[in-house]
Amino acid sequence: MKRKKLLIIGAGDFQLPLVQEAAKTCDVVLAAPVISSAFDPYICDRLLCDVRDEEQILAFAQAQQIDGVITDQTDIAVRSVAFVAEKMGLPGIGTDAGLLFTDKSRMRARMKELGIRQLENRTVSSLEEALAFYRELGAKKPASPAAQSAGSSPVPVRVIIKPLDTQGSRGVQVCACEEELREKYPEAAHWSSNHRDVIIEQFATGREFVVESLVLNYEYRNLCIGDTLYFDIPDAFAAKSRIFPTTADAALCSKVLALDEKIIRGFGLRQGITHSEYIMEGGEVYLIETAARGGGVFISSDLIRLSSGLHTEQFLINIALGQQKELPRILPQQQYCGYMAFYLPVGRVVRADGIDAVKALSFVHHTQLDKLHTGMENREGATDKTSRLAIIVSGETRASLMEHMSTVRATLQIEIQAPDGTILGPIWE
Repeated sequence: MKRKKLLIIGAGDFQLPLVQEAAKTCDVVLAAPVISSAFDPYICDRLLCDVRDEEQILAFAQAQQIDGVITDQTDIAVRSVAFVAEKMGLPGIGTDAGLLFTDKSRMRARMKELGIRQLENRTVSSLEEALAFYRELGAKKPASPAAQSAGSSPVPVRVIIKPLDTQGSRGVQVCACEEELREKYPEAAHWSSNHRDVIIEQFATGREFVVESLVLNYEYRNLCIGDTLYFDIPDAFAAKSRIFPTTADAALCSKVLALDEKIIRGFGLRQGITHSEYIMEGGEVYLIETAARGGGVFISSDLIRLSSGLHTEQFLINIALGQQKELPRILPQQQYCGYMAFYLPVGRVVRADGIDAVKALSFVHHTQLDKLHTGMENREGATDKTSRLAIIVSGETRASLMEHMSTVRATLQIEIQAPDGTILGPIWE
């Protein structure tokens, strides 16, 4: 029987599990700007290009006569996957859905149509428009009686500015005054695909949830819901860990999941894995963002499987090829699991001990530690999500999971020599 040919778009660490699984039954061709040697044993051809170059990828897909196209754990390839599938008459989510799930402005406009409460926000095309909205928010915030009697200017508020369509939290920043907004706006605009438009939104600071779900023929099923814990690093907006299941009570979980289902159904997703992030503010649950792909940092490839028993890669391959005819079996939460991540300070790694010992631990399932070695130079520091190194850990209880994470930290002995000669450790918090 002739093997199907599958195009996978994206070739980062988090796409490798999908490529490895697909290669067992398909001839895999890959499109990405950089393709490391780790992919060589699993692919039969490649295209080096920007994953957002839809026309170039389409031409490659047509020449290859592919039977399906898919990506996972990355936002920027979703539109190209939808475009190629639609142009070639292959199973996909459609270009409209591809745009909706990757453009924060369209996302918020659709939520307004659905009557879903949102944090106050506006899409702006210039710093002047951003400043005007910032002042509007300040005028709505109640001032102290003393300030009111003094006739002071609008109250300072905190906002978050976001590029419309990037990934890895690039360009996402918090602003607490007009001066900061003026300073940070150009960086946010730079990371939007048009280098202009930005979402400016009321900043919330409450509890955060992450929700993984799947859709087949427009039917929705939740897979797992977890807690998000962040690094204490200004403007990094990266989770130091995501842990499944959440410790929230049943009523709160139901509230979050009901909102997730309303959004995913309302967005008209035909098929795929979804990854959504929510935040509590004033007793309400608000969407931060949703995506038509599995969660990154091995959430899709590892944590969904550890939580629900679903082998995500096989599901994604089957829907791309039109072979998934019914919803797969989803088990109740199987165990506690999560990822723990760290940043390296700027400098040169002078010690990297315990890597093999960590990888050998029975409760460690996946790591990015192969990237780490003595002598490597790190010039980025804690910049965005893509700079982190992550480790997938499990436990029978939440307490044992936390103990296992502590064991990993104690076993991994890393030292970095900063440019000034100071010896530093990895950034875990």
